[in-house]
Amino acid sequence: MDALIDRSAFIGLDQRTWFYGGAESPPLHGMREAMNTYVANRAGGPDGRKKNSEVEQACKRNIAAMLGGRPENIALLSNASEAISMIASSFRFQAGDNVVLNDLEFPSGVLPWLQLKSAGVEIRVVPSRNWQVAAEDLLASVDGNTRMVVTSHVSYMSGARIDYKKVYAELKKTKALLLVDATQSLGVVPVTINDADFVVSSSYKWLMAGHGAGILAVNPERADRFEPRNIGWRSVEDMFSDTRFEHFRFFSDARRFEGGYPSYPTLYAMKHSTDLLLSIGIDRIERHVLELGGKLIESMKRIGYEPMTPEKPELRAGNISFVCPDGEAFADKLIEQGTYVWGGDGRLRASVHFYNNSDDVARLVGQLAAIASERAS
Repeated sequence: MDALIDRSAFIGLDQRTWFYGGAESPPLHGMREAMNTYVANRAGGPDGRKKNSEVEQACKRNIAAMLGGRPENIALLSNASEAISMIASSFRFQAGDNVVLNDLEFPSGVLPWLQLKSAGVEIRVVPSRNWQVAAEDLLASVDGNTRMVVTSHVSYMSGARIDYKKVYAELKKTKALLLVDATQSLGVVPVTINDADFVVSSSYKWLMAGHGAGILAVNPERADRFEPRNIGWRSVEDMFSDTRFEHFRFFSDARRFEGGYPSYPTLYAMKHSTDLLLSIGIDRIERHVLELGGKLIESMKRIGYEPMTPEKPELRAGNISFVCPDGEAFADKLIEQGTYVWGGDGRLRASVHFYNNSDDVARLVGQLAAIASERAS
């Protein structure tokens, strides 16, 4: 299989095999050019500010297009952790309420909720089975006191894709809201805001931009009156009103979650990368990733690796994890050979994106077989 984009679009990718996109994406040449444009625009003073705003709105339009939503329902923060923490701290919880999580969550999706335990909020952690969590498992822990269900769309740990749409269809019959962390899926498989109340994502993984931006998408169907406790000058309708020392009004759309300026260099990079992703097509990227990921699973099984990631295409995305007790040491060995994977937590994780091809898979599998042989001798 060929990649969906030529390696020449990236800085240094011709010298590396990159299965590291679940942690960091390879930098695009266009990212550097976009950031240089930001610096040049700053010299324009007021005109530069206008161009910054245009780029920001373009980013929101692109993200909205990916999520099947509207730009006014997209807020741009500093990172996904900030977005999750903002939702957790803003919700009006009462003692006796509960939040449902699962044990495949990344720490940023867990820590803000644990902080609520001191206020009498129960945190229910649904255990995974064979590195997977089914919609039914999450829903079984929901009751009349559940106020929030939090789940990643795709697990950072096992690569399993969770059916959040099925969860949301049932939660809409209750008062519980659904927060979906799409950090490991947005940009590589379809995600929709209409099947969750909140969707968050980072900028520097599958979206191919740099660090410094967190996406918060708000579905107005049930969360339209949700008001943050964090506030800044960009959160309110008229920051210079005659009554600004007496009261304020939040924006009615997602801007109420934005306190101040975002990281504009990151947004310039994200404008470029999301233009690219949309031009290729998320559906096309998904097909490529699922087929190539299937070939990777087959090849890794042949050399003795047990997959943690479900083999059925509809139950996975770009992250493919394998049991490997010495995962960190193996990853370090691979780095010496110019191949990047994630190693740790008793696993190896190879993240497949649109820039990967069959040669990458063959190279990774061959290198791992050689490492295993060397250790056995």
